[in-house]
Amino acid sequence: MYRSLFQALTTNELEQYASELDKAVEDHARWLARINRALICHLPPDSEEVGETPHRLCHFGRWYHGIDNPYLAGAETFIRIGDIHEKMHLSAKRLLLKSGPIHVGEYDELVVLAGQLRNLANTLHDELRHNSNLVSKLMTKVFDNAKEAVLITAPDGTIINVNSAFSEVTGYSEEEAIGNTPKLLQSSIHGADFYEQMWQELRNYGRWQGEIWNRRKSGENYLEWLSIAAVHDKQGKLSHYVAIFADITSEKENKERLQYLAHYDQLTHLPNRILFNDRMRQALAQAKREQRQVAVMFLDLDGFKEVNDSLGHNAGDEMLRQVAQRLEDCLRATDTVARFGGDEFTIVLPEIDNRHSVIRIANKIGEEIAKPYTLDGQEAHITTSIGISLYPDDSEAPEKLLDYADNAMYHAKRHGKNHHEFYIGEG
Repeated sequence: MYRSLFQALTTNELEQYASELDKAVEDHARWLARINRALICHLPPDSEEVGETPHRLCHFGRWYHGIDNPYLAGAETFIRIGDIHEKMHLSAKRLLLKSGPIHVGEYDELVVLAGQLRNLANTLHDELRHNSNLVSKLMTKVFDNAKEAVLITAPDGTIINVNSAFSEVTGYSEEEAIGNTPKLLQSSIHGADFYEQMWQELRNYGRWQGEIWNRRKSGENYLEWLSIAAVHDKQGKLSHYVAIFADITSEKENKERLQYLAHYDQLTHLPNRILFNDRMRQALAQAKREQRQVAVMFLDLDGFKEVNDSLGHNAGDEMLRQVAQRLEDCLRATDTVARFGGDEFTIVLPEIDNRHSVIRIANKIGEEIAKPYTLDGQEAHITTSIGISLYPDDSEAPEKLLDYADNAMYHAKRHGKNHHEFYIGEG
């Protein structure tokens, strides 16, 4: 039960990253087409394309630098993508700023880099969906942060790993547990028949779960709900046993905690992208039944990177928490605001009467976000660019509404930042 939820957490995260990567690659192809058009038609370069950090301002760069998962950010392919992506923008910048004719070799450099980026993105896409090492690292993250106690043994029952919750529940440290066996926890309440039946079920079905009395290091007996699963390798040979347990009195609380981890951002405590997508679909389904409008907003903080770089990550995290609170204060109980990643937030507004009501909310959000922040005794300022799409005017598909709001936000940033724009189509 618990183990399947750990796997669901990992799968959801990897699938979301893979989907976001696909969209970022599509957006970057459109960016490359704009660069080619500017070069062929001798158009003046966009100020963002010739700035100090153009690789951070395109859609792909915003996605790449918004990844806050340390295991994905530390993957070799991911790091190489960042290097090639930055080189692409520097190559494009040189071409856009060149006053004389462009030589074939100079343009070919951009073409080669584009091919390398595309190949690396395909490799990363495969790794996100099939790389067992990356899955293992993400599972380790959940394992370490799990509220339930987890114990892993070799086939002979020797304990090879426990998490911090194990020590909290039992009183035994990791050093005391590893190399021992689960008999370390046995109380005198259950007889030999109880344990024989448990092992018989494990051998026959590969799993066992139920209530069991165990004993802490202090000598105190406690009732726990225990779930044991046999793990086999690719050849079908038994490799490990995984046991997950919790005090029976707090079982409900612990399950709710794991569900919370699956659906809420741990920094801001706002819904994450998974819960946001679910609530957006619910809002659209209700709007379709009631023939109402829904607005979707995509927000990006202007100037957040400068605050984060100058005052430090702790100050940046505190600013994100304050932004989250301000956004919640601007909205109704029926609205949903989520942290989508990095310094990006999304909002769904059900039961919208007209475009003017959306504008009022967007203006209110802009005013609140622009108010000063006190971070570690220092005053800091940011603004926000907001993109808006409308159901059913722009689309009836949730994914397209979110994409359109993202595109509108991108236009708002290009047109001076610190304001909102509605989606007006690709043309």
